[in-house]
Amino acid sequence: MSEATVDIRPATESDAAALLALLTTLQRESTTFTADPQLGHLNVTEEAQQISLMMASPKNHLMVADYAGQLIGIGSIVAIDDARGEIGVAISKAFWNEGLGSALMEEMLYWAKTASQLTEIVLTVQLENTYAKRLYRNLGFQVSKSVSVQNAIGEAVPAQTMVLTVRHPAV
Repeated sequence: MSEATVDIRPATESDAAALLALLTTLQRESTTFTADPQLGHLNVTEEAQQISLMMASPKNHLMVADYAGQLIGIGSIVAIDDARGEIGVAISKAFWNEGLGSALMEEMLYWAKTASQLTEIVLTVQLENTYAKRLYRNLGFQVSKSVSVQNAIGEAVPAQTMVLTVRHPAV
């Protein structure tokens, strides 16, 4: 009998129901994960449409970590403007410390460098999330400023905005 492996792949419209369930789980498992407030208002059809729109864009991307048919992680890049996209990655708590967050982040950055039209990737990380801060620094992100953000339970917490140049703009 073979052991199941984790497949990191682009999201598809057929992932909509599982993705909505995963996002709800991720919000419950961690105070450092926050999702779009629209989350609770989307049905499966609307989520499938959102996935389709993201995947058709050269400035937005969505990947999932799939373990034996169950979604256990998500990575997204959402355009802020024509040049910059905000990246976010989250893994279900049962799969923490397995290197999946790093693998998902690397795949997302590979897409940004090779397939997107973006020049910079930005993120905001809460200071209490020491593992994530170390990962982002190791991937080349630089701190751009200190900020305060609201965590998933409504508390103001210290954070940092970090930036990574993925392509130099054409002159």
